[in-house]
Amino acid sequence: MMIHAPAQADIPPPPSRTARLGAFVVVLLGLALLLVALVFTAPAQAKKAPKGFFGITEGGTTTAADYQRMGDINVRSKRFSINWKATEPQPGVFNWSRSDAQVGLLARNGIRPVVIIWGAPEWATGSSNGAVPPLKGTALRAWKTFVKTVVNRYKQGGAFWRAHPSLPVQPAKSWQIWNEPNLTKYFAKKGNPRRSPAHAPKAYAKLVKATDKVVRQADGHAQVILAGLSAGLKNKKLEPEKFIKKLLGVKGIKKHFDAAALHPYAPKLQKFESRVSEFRRALNKNGAKKKPIWLTEVGWGSSHDHHGLNKGPAGQAKLLKQSFNKTLKNRKRWKVKRVYWFDWRDPPADATQGCVFCGSAGLLRHDGSPKPAFKKFRLFTG
Repeated sequence: MMIHAPAQADIPPPPSRTARLGAFVVVLLGLALLLVALVFTAPAQAKKAPKGFFGITEGGTTTAADYQRMGDINVRSKRFSINWKATEPQPGVFNWSRSDAQVGLLARNGIRPVVIIWGAPEWATGSSNGAVPPLKGTALRAWKTFVKTVVNRYKQGGAFWRAHPSLPVQPAKSWQIWNEPNLTKYFAKKGNPRRSPAHAPKAYAKLVKATDKVVRQADGHAQVILAGLSAGLKNKKLEPEKFIKKLLGVKGIKKHFDAAALHPYAPKLQKFESRVSEFRRALNKNGAKKKPIWLTEVGWGSSHDHHGLNKGPAGQAKLLKQSFNKTLKNRKRWKVKRVYWFDWRDPPADATQGCVFCGSAGLLRHDGSPKPAFKKFRLFTG
């Protein structure tokens, strides 16, 4: 037979004040040790970025599934080009199929377009080379008409949105004028595609002035962004910091743009950092201290070769993380407002490549499988 002791016999006497303090200290010490362990064992995370700070710039072909995936990882802006030559192959005859498809897919996935307008048709400039800029006369007048038409199509309340009332509206508010005008590949002398136009920075400034007036007349809320200047040139006279210095010397130019842009391609992180710093100093010293910088192309390839911008899959991921963290750390000092990774997905192996690392610059392989760089990128946008 079981004998039950009095109930109160199972209750221990209350601990003394000293004992209670000792137990409390032990608990606090245990929590502190656990916190230290978590800090030192958890994987390093990305620095926090402002909303929409990191975006994608186009390169290869993208599909509807690509846009959905961008939206899923919180990409909020994508930079893509509208090529005048392809969009208006004959005066007054427009083909909007490519840009309409892009803007529509972006809208469906909550992504805002940042539009580069560039590339002149032969009927305007008299040259089959689309890199010849429309700097005067009939060519410049035709360019201004085209720019006005594009802005009126994709702005808030524009023709595209009126024609597609079921789409969530993501209007174009930022317009980038031309691309890499310090390269003859994009800004060439008429009749000689291997040379820049005479006084290229001043010629580009003239194009900016004319374009800005048209953009703001069409949309008073629009932003005008200077073309991204490419770094690491053989012609040192056209390096970004020298190009922007000459451009800023053009009378009245500073009121005709909202941000300057840079493509600080570099083989190493230290060179990436120095190129952005040098560009910032050039802006500050030449009267554009308040103008922010957009890094409209940043990237490395995942191929294995001897070119300085191809780093292999692990190296590409490492430099993405390091360059993004470095930019976030210095974003107030550099006044950087946006960063765009080039590219989203690799093109097919047999595609014509625009640069030595373009074939492997994507966050995804051509088949859509993610590279290590995709996982790092997602930490920053997510």
